[in-house]
Amino acid sequence: MFRYICVSLKDGGIILNNPCALAVHESRLLWPNQPFQCVLSLGTGRYDNAKRSPATSTSWRAKISNLISSATDTEGVHTLLDDLLPPDVYFRFNPMLSAVVSLDESRPQALDQLQRDTQNYLERNRLKLARLCLVLAAERSAVKRTKDWMSERAWEMKQRWV
Repeated sequence: MFRYICVSLKDGGIILNNPCALAVHESRLLWPNQPFQCVLSLGTGRYDNAKRSPATSTSWRAKISNLISSATDTEGVHTLLDDLLPPDVYFRFNPMLSAVVSLDESRPQALDQLQRDTQNYLERNRLKLARLCLVLAAERSAVKRTKDWMSERAWEMKQRWV
């Protein structure tokens, strides 16, 4: 049985820029004994600005810029989940963008560039995308489906008594 948990379909803002760890946590609270079949994290794209101020810079502008960068980082959660979850369970797709793009961008040339950046990213990550497709399309055995059905019914009965 698949359990889909949707945490955010848009940028999470300052508090949860990558809400995937929260989804994993909440899933564990709801189904503590169920292993994850697949955890998929989709990023909105990232831009590596080589002109970032060094961490040792003393200017206020550099300090504020570094603070904002650390507060809006999404890759720290990715690294953590990639280390904690079993192989071929956790997948993250977050294209590297060739330019900074605002969330309300509407210029056709900028949107075309976003599409090219994403297409290049997917081509470079074709094998990872193929592994994800295999995981999502995998048939579950009759024993596993029966066990999941029984667990689901037990959980429902427990919720009625709470």
